[in-house]
Amino acid sequence: MYTIETPLQIQDMARGAVLLGTGGGGDPYVGEMFVTEQIRRGRLPRIIDLDELADDAFVLSIAGIGAPTVGTEHLISERLLTDLLARAEAFHGRRVDALISVEIGGGNSITPLALGAIADLPVVDADGVGRAVPQIEMTAFSIYGCPASPLLIADAIGNSMIVNATTDHIAEDLCRAAAGALGAHVTSALYPMSGADAKRVSIRGSLNLAYGIGRCIREAREGTGDIFEELTRYLESWGGRRAAVLFDGKITDVRHETRNGWHWGQATLTGLRDDRQTCVVDIRNEFLTVRVNGRVVTMMPDLITILDRDSAEPMTAGMLAYGQRVKVLGFAADPMLRHPKALEVLGPRVFGIDEDFVPIEQLIERDAWPDRMLESAV
Repeated sequence: MYTIETPLQIQDMARGAVLLGTGGGGDPYVGEMFVTEQIRRGRLPRIIDLDELADDAFVLSIAGIGAPTVGTEHLISERLLTDLLARAEAFHGRRVDALISVEIGGGNSITPLALGAIADLPVVDADGVGRAVPQIEMTAFSIYGCPASPLLIADAIGNSMIVNATTDHIAEDLCRAAAGALGAHVTSALYPMSGADAKRVSIRGSLNLAYGIGRCIREAREGTGDIFEELTRYLESWGGRRAAVLFDGKITDVRHETRNGWHWGQATLTGLRDDRQTCVVDIRNEFLTVRVNGRVVTMMPDLITILDRDSAEPMTAGMLAYGQRVKVLGFAADPMLRHPKALEVLGPRVFGIDEDFVPIEQLIERDAWPDRMLESAV
């Protein structure tokens, strides 16, 4: 177990969470400020390893559901979080022993830390995906047998409901409809599970990975080396998962649309020196695919992130705008997400992409890539 004691630690963790959030998971800025305020009050978030959980512990997730583009309009409410926790404990008939993030993206990795600090509950160094995903049933929790419901959802003005669905796909549909009716964003208490189940179905080390990424970027900025070289080296030290810069250019077209509780969009980049070199990134809350010169070079469930090319600051999909100079980075997903069982709900065909999943390490090594694809970089 360790304690988060400084705002700098939260800033680093939030930065890393945006990278792992692959464009989605919500903007962590409001949550970062909220947790910083808790630290100033002497309420320090505590993080524990999965193996520190007792098998009979009661573990619960707290997460936002809805369009990330709207999430920044819904400021975090201490009353909402504490009321939701109290409602969940009353409904389940027992005290929560620890919190766990549904996903490690953006705001949804920070919100449990905020509630953990307020309620003096530890937060598990793990999550349900190792990235962000657009739908409830796409988590490893769901895939490997821990249902999201019964779950509770609420907004900041007192509207709430209990969802008890027969499948997590139906739970997703019900929650998405409710989010649409309540301003496109709600907060949920979901995935009630035991400590034993959490150990079985979780992606381990997520918060430490997020913190390490954020710290790596910050320290690389302060040094004289190449930020992206140091970042990819750090990512690849994490279990040998492949990481690579996929494209280096500027955004020449971007489309955003909030529809049915999701953020839909597409970003088009061109090379800085040769505008015949193109990169297209498809968005549904998260970045789904990267196509360089018409060919897919990374696809779900592998991670795709877009970073400012000078500072390496990761961006959510909602931050993308015309004229930004950026780099697109790919990172191999946790092995739990590449299992055939996981690909049935997380593979590219689920998102309407007419291709089977091919790992990033295979895509970027065929056809002598990336040398040919990055010839436009400066």
